[in-house]
Amino acid sequence: MGFLSNVKGSYKKSLNNMAMGIASQLKGVLSSFGLSMPLGSLGDVVFEVSSREVITFDGLKRNTKARYGNHEIIGQKPLLEYLGPDGEEISFSMKFSTSWGVDPTEQANKLRELCEKGEAMYLIIGNQTIGANQWVIESVSEAMTTVDNMGRVIVSEVDVSLKEYVPAPAGGGSA
Repeated sequence: MGFLSNVKGSYKKSLNNMAMGIASQLKGVLSSFGLSMPLGSLGDVVFEVSSREVITFDGLKRNTKARYGNHEIIGQKPLLEYLGPDGEEISFSMKFSTSWGVDPTEQANKLRELCEKGEAMYLIIGNQTIGANQWVIESVSEAMTTVDNMGRVIVSEVDVSLKEYVPAPAGGGSA
């Protein structure tokens, strides 16, 4: 039985590796034709890299915290009490350039609109949904790094901060 299990496991690994190799080759072929498979998305902002356009992120950081109550005691160190998990936070940068096939102003405006709407959305990277809940854009900060002699933005860098959006419990009330 052990031998057959090992053969079966090895066969599955070989198939998975072959499938990943085919997917990688397919992405390369699609990219050469100006088509691409998305790297992920934040709501309707699709991260992709192709020969025609580049819309992706850099330096993604995810912050997970816990909440603690601090109980002061005279003459002693305070006692900490675990209250529960805090909402997660994610931050990343995006660079937009006309030479990468995108309008930097349009892309920054799209992110600002999502921020101002307060729309909760999923963050997906690869085929993985990040986190147990949806995310909202807490802030968008833009630096216009290159502007041409007509006042058009050629390159901009945008910092995006997300907060975990935890839906209200069923019934809408608090305990």
